[in-house]
Amino acid sequence: MLSRTCLIAAAFVIFPSLSRAETTLASYAFSKVYLVTISAEDVERSPAWSDDAENPPISARKALQLALAMKNSLVKDQDNFKWQLKSAELTPTFDRPGKWYWLVTYEAIFQGGSTGMPPHLRLVVLMDGTVIKPVIKDQK
Repeated sequence: MLSRTCLIAAAFVIFPSLSRAETTLASYAFSKVYLVTISAEDVERSPAWSDDAENPPISARKALQLALAMKNSLVKDQDNFKWQLKSAELTPTFDRPGKWYWLVTYEAIFQGGSTGMPPHLRLVVLMDGTVIKPVIKDQK
């Protein structure tokens, strides 16, 4: 048992990225993929939402304002599509107790009728007010 523990500890020393989880969220809109990666460093830098605090460090209103500014820098309304806020969710990190972020989702709503999943954009607002800028790639 001790040798297994030593082996696991050694793996974290040799491969430090194993101890630093990151999460990548993908959004798809108009032949583009928007990849938002939340690194362990992002999570560590962001303040915790303590159990005794009624509200998170960044309010919903502030998170929405910050996400809207990022959305407007990335995508624009078109004649037949209008971007609308779909949701703002408080999301806990899976590996860091007390660490949360806002996940803000926008959809491009077709002006008429449409079937299928609408184009969407998911943005992450950390509790320090940082909006993680997505990496944009062509959808294959």
